[in-house]
Amino acid sequence: MVGLKYIGGVLVAIVLCGVIWLVHPAKEQVNQLEEQISRQYMFANFLLRDTVEDLLAWNFSQHLTEADEDYLEELSNELLYTTGLIFSGDVVHHEWRSRISDIQCYLSNYMSGTSLSEDDVADINQSLQTTRFITMDFNDYVDNTYDFYNAMHDEQHEMVERVKSRLASKY
Repeated sequence: MVGLKYIGGVLVAIVLCGVIWLVHPAKEQVNQLEEQISRQYMFANFLLRDTVEDLLAWNFSQHLTEADEDYLEELSNELLYTTGLIFSGDVVHHEWRSRISDIQCYLSNYMSGTSLSEDDVADINQSLQTTRFITMDFNDYVDNTYDFYNAMHDEQHEMVERVKSRLASKY
């Protein structure tokens, strides 16, 4: 009986060691993946800010000319690509994602030849300014590369309130 308890205890210890041995590398891989995603967010944030600044220089009140179509299409594709990098996965900034989607809809309509109303132009410029300031805030408030992951996925991160504040502001 004592031998059976001893063998059972040894088996439990071996199983626990095996679980720890399997979980530790998995946790390390998760940490490495989060760090890679953080770098992706950081670089995409810079690209997004540059793209938004180029779009802010655009006069959406004027009709799109054929000469400008290629340039605006390039900017639209850059916006789509960078926001795809930033908002892929389950991020906590849903309202910001929605504003970016609005920008993409306005761009699509504008590029298809639909004139934007004064309200549409004001809204796209507001959303672009908001996004510009949010990208600047990410650079100011996110302490290190790894923290970009937390800023995009953690409801408790200070950037959640910062983004909400920017979305509520008028520019």
